[in-house]
Amino acid sequence: MNELNRLRDTLRPHLPWHGARLNFVCLFLMALFQTKTVNLMEIATVFANPVQISSNYQRLQRFFRQFKFDRAEIARFVVSLIDIPQPWTLSLDRTCWSFGQTHFNILMLAVVHEGIAFPLLWTMLDKKGNSNSGERMDLFDRFEALFPDVEVACLTADIKSG
Repeated sequence: MNELNRLRDTLRPHLPWHGARLNFVCLFLMALFQTKTVNLMEIATVFANPVQISSNYQRLQRFFRQFKFDRAEIARFVVSLIDIPQPWTLSLDRTCWSFGQTHFNILMLAVVHEGIAFPLLWTMLDKKGNSNSGERMDLFDRFEALFPDVEVACLTADIKSG
């Protein structure tokens, strides 16, 4: 429980959420770190609370279905925790995921620090295939608006023209 309190105290200044919401996110993160999976049923089995697994699972489902978080707030939070020195190396990448019959095509912009790419901003592409210049520029415009004073050393990308 001490780790849970420390995590909550770390997150509180960065995420201006209601206490119950923050506690839930801390429980979720602790379970995520323990299980090392994004499978909600697996995460529900290790929640540090006395509730039944099925109740934890339903709570996780409701959270991801209903809670709308500010992506810019999360990006600023990630950057503040990592304390990345400037100039930054940015990485642009597109990835496709499938969940049953649903396909996700995501264009992601990340900051690279010590060999790890930390996702900051993303766009869900409502199409199959590669991103276009306009979609990439929109993502960079959002980045510049969010981090106007950041110096960028370079951009890495694997862009296929098509």
